[in-house]
Order: sequence, then C-alpha cells, then structure tokens
Amino acid sequence: MCRFKSCLIMRDEVVLAPMYNESHSSMLEALNIEDTTTAASKLFVRVELLPPNGNKSADVSEWTYNVDQDILPDWYEKDKEKYEQMVRDKVRTWMEKNFTEICGKMCVKFQEDENGAYYMLADPLFNARFGDTNNYATSNVREELLNHEWTKELMNTYGDKLVPVHLDLLSLDGFDDYGVCDGDKIAIPTFDLYRKNRKKIPTCDDWHWLATPDSTPSGYGADYVRGVRSRGDIDYCWCDRVRAVRPFFILHS
Repeated sequence: MCRFKSCLIMRDEVVLAPMYNESHSSMLEALNIEDTTTAASKLFVRVELLPPNGNKSADVSEWTYNVDQDILPDWYEKDKEKYEQMVRDKVRTWMEKNFTEICGKMCVKFQEDENGAYYMLADPLFNARFGDTNNYATSNVREELLNHEWTKELMNTYGDKLVPVHLDLLSLDGFDDYGVCDGDKIAIPTFDLYRKNRKKIPTCDDWHWLATPDSTPSGYGADYVRGVRSRGDIDYCWCDRVRAVRPFFILHS
C-alpha cells in the first residue's frame, strides 16, 4: 500500500500524489506512463516520505525517505542525494500550503462557508468502539470525543471562535429516527459531508468512523455504521468494532 506522502521522481521534477489518493499506480496512469519494468528503469522512481510514527507535525527533515521500487534509472543512481532533497523540498512546500498545526495536531481546511472554516485532523485522534447502536448521538465515540484532552485544549484555546456543529443523522437508506445532533464544538463527519469534500481530505492509514448509520430500527436495524477505509473509500462496519476517530471542527473565519 502506498503511504503518505507518495511521490514520483522524474529526471527533472518531483510529482506529488494528490490529497485524496496516495497510489503510485494512479499517478502513473494520470501521467499516461506505463507501469512497466522498462519504464521504471528509465523514466521514474516511486518514493515515499514518511512522517515519524505518523506525526505529520514533525519537521520534514525528520521524515523517512523510502524508495519503493527495485530497478532504478541510471540518472537517479548517479545523484540520489539531489533527488532526495528535491522530494523533501517539494513535500515541505506542499505541507505548508495545505496543512495548519492546531493545538499540536496537523489539520486540513476542507470547506469554508457562511459558518466558518471547516478543519479535519490529518490523522485520527484515538481509537474507539462506536457504541451499542449506530446512533452517533448516544455513541461511545461522541462521549469519548467530547471528553478527550485534546478537545478540552481546543475549546480552551479557541472558545467562542468554535462554531457549533450540526449533524444530520439521516441513515444511508433514508430513515430519520435519530434526527439531528446539534451543538457540539467537535464531531466526526457524516457521509454527505465527507463525500462533498472527498478531494480535499487526505487519506490516512486507519479505517475511521463516520456519523452516518447504514439504517435504523425503522429500517433493517441499528448494527452497522459507515466509515472510511485507508484508501479513502467508504464502507460499513459493525458498530461494536473498534475503529479510529478522526474529528472535524469549525472556526469562525
């Protein structure tokens, strides 16, 4: 699996993976380059720059440089240090442009509207069992998130600048048993919010919860809830499983 942050080194440039897909194969396809041994020996080098222990707040100079192919072009072999520095410089600039450190955590701004600027953590905050049912309003995830030490630090730092979140808990199959969850200063996204902003949200290594239930007691039951897999695609899971919690919050612009 390609990891954050994936790059392709060409003879004269470094190409970074888009925010929403770290796949080298997808990058090659977008560039109309055949993913073959012959092409790898002449045209490109797959590399990853990996933050230490997943900590994207660490300086890029501390990230691990990993070459992700065995056959390498001659032009790369002759000047490896130059190309590694090109990768580090490119990733540093990209991180500075796209991420903001908030209370010690890297966050990405993925939406802005009349409510304010929406930020999501680049990586999960913790892991938790969703709950006894798939109702986010009464879930373990919500309770642990609202009482987490980082949440308290966020609220102490930003106070009234944090905009209350409105979550519509409409199920994937169209039932509104759970109504809405209003007033929290931090939450996990719904299916609709994630889908709307998919291209602006970076992938992460962990399967993480969404607030949207698959169904409700009025439908086929309360056992399944939606979530996001490491590739960024959406799937379902039993609500009694332990998965990652990756919250978002809104700040007045």
